[in-house]
Amino acid sequence: MQRIREGLYLLEAGRAVNCYLIEGQGLTLVDTGPASRVDALIAEILAGGFQLDDLQRVVLTHAHPDHAGGAAALLRRKRVKVYAHPEEIPVLEGRSPMPRGRGVSGWLRAATAGWGGKPEPLSPVVAASPREPIRGLAQWQVVHSPGHTPGSLALFDPANGVLLCGDAVSNRGGALSLEGLTADPV
Repeated sequence: MQRIREGLYLLEAGRAVNCYLIEGQGLTLVDTGPASRVDALIAEILAGGFQLDDLQRVVLTHAHPDHAGGAAALLRRKRVKVYAHPEEIPVLEGRSPMPRGRGVSGWLRAATAGWGGKPEPLSPVVAASPREPIRGLAQWQVVHSPGHTPGSLALFDPANGVLLCGDAVSNRGGALSLEGLTADPV
């Protein structure tokens, strides 16, 4: 667990996926990582001095299995509210397939879709709207950030200048870059 600033931690159990823990009114987990990493994620939270009982909510930046695949396994251990952008909810609840996207990125996503395994459907998932703060995260603004998926979202803390954005932007070698694999390239 890496402390980013007071009350914000990067969890390293997700490996290639950035999962964050926010302290506030209870704990908020941003992305769960893949299902195969949930036990390691929980162990990391506990090793960081937190209790699983303190977890109050999960915010999913998008429905891809590497970011949301562990949500069902986590919910079997601790029942909490799960939030996502309304456009991702049908995918997360298993009512719609993941949008394929266009061009080479769409083909690549379809070809690699099974790598993270098919996630278990979640129900219910609460809509996170840019117009309303998530209960318990009043200082964080929900930002709709379509591109990587139609319903990708980010969390922005304007007081501290922190943006948690899933796969919308990446930090490679100390430089920010737009993710190359987008459902709707601009």
